[in-house]
Amino acid sequence: MIKSVFRQMSPEEMNIEGIADIKMIHIYDLTGAARPDGKYGVTAVLVSFGDNKQLNYTENDFCFSIFVNKIIEVYNTCSDKELITMDETTRQIMEAGEVPRHDSILSRYYEAEKLKDPVLVNASTLSKRFCPLIEYLIAGLYKTMGTNVDIIDRKYGWRGSGRLILHVGDSNRTIFFKAFEINDSTFSISINGFLTDNGDLLINVNLYEDSISIMYRSESATIEGSCSFKFEEKSLREIQQIKKDGEQIFYDVNSYENTFTSENEVEDVVSVISKRLIPEGMKPCAVYRLPFGLTYLLYDINESSEEVEVETFCGVFLWQEASCADIRGWSVIKSLQSGLALKNEAFRILNISDNREFIQSTFLSGTGSRYKEELEGKIVLNSIK
Repeated sequence: MIKSVFRQMSPEEMNIEGIADIKMIHIYDLTGAARPDGKYGVTAVLVSFGDNKQLNYTENDFCFSIFVNKIIEVYNTCSDKELITMDETTRQIMEAGEVPRHDSILSRYYEAEKLKDPVLVNASTLSKRFCPLIEYLIAGLYKTMGTNVDIIDRKYGWRGSGRLILHVGDSNRTIFFKAFEINDSTFSISINGFLTDNGDLLINVNLYEDSISIMYRSESATIEGSCSFKFEEKSLREIQQIKKDGEQIFYDVNSYENTFTSENEVEDVVSVISKRLIPEGMKPCAVYRLPFGLTYLLYDINESSEEVEVETFCGVFLWQEASCADIRGWSVIKSLQSGLALKNEAFRILNISDNREFIQSTFLSGTGSRYKEELEGKIVLNSIK
């Protein structure tokens, strides 16, 4: 089927398309870095054209590339460039035909070759990713109702399917499960064989930058509950609650101290293969290992120069057994001179490894920034060194 070739332009694109008869161009560093090609900063471009019209975008705006390309196109076709008001630095940049962009935490991905189709399939990791969580919840729910459970066999399937064999009391029970990806942050797991042969259990998992929320319910057993884990640099806060027939039968709140210090190395808490999945060149300030196969690494890094302060926050959900890491975070740059602060990056990356040759990075939905324009929905494949 042939798709429509017509696309509705955004209001920003329509305004940019109207740029003509340029009167003034000014390219500047919005956050006061020492030079346009410095490590920190955000490039901004202001153009005045036509009858007192102005447009101003930064390199973080999703339409920045379109904006800059249009200005350069109109500038190059101008009959008398000297009539356009520009400072010397701006004129040199316009003559070169390329507006500088600053380095960022994702710089190496912007320059990498992008793929449209994945080589490694995310769905193939779902059963390994969530099977330990299923075991954790089932064992906990059975224990709450006075029955001990042993896991005697597990099988991982394709696209989220799996099977567990439990030893419950004096007999064995087989349960089947399937994990689904609802969106980039939400997952659903359905289980058959919970408590009774046809017993059901539905689990919903939500990931955030610094927390994970798990909710579950069984209509056949009239059970519902939730657990959440909130990650901070100093401690992890856990909340658990279970209701049976609408009445609360379990409630618990715990706090666990972060034991990962500056003296520790990442190799102390992750495998050699898993280390390849987490951010390079940065050291976490906190690491928490949850009882269902998930390691969470927290990065909160502050850097500064005479002109700017940069904070980078990053949370990594690392499933070592599944060779998968869900990375989400942001960086903020602040001009010490003006006090202006901008979110320089907002990113969500899914790294998957085949444990032999490749690491595949998939860039998930983000903000209306350079990330959205150049990375969102793209796939980068890197060979394992």
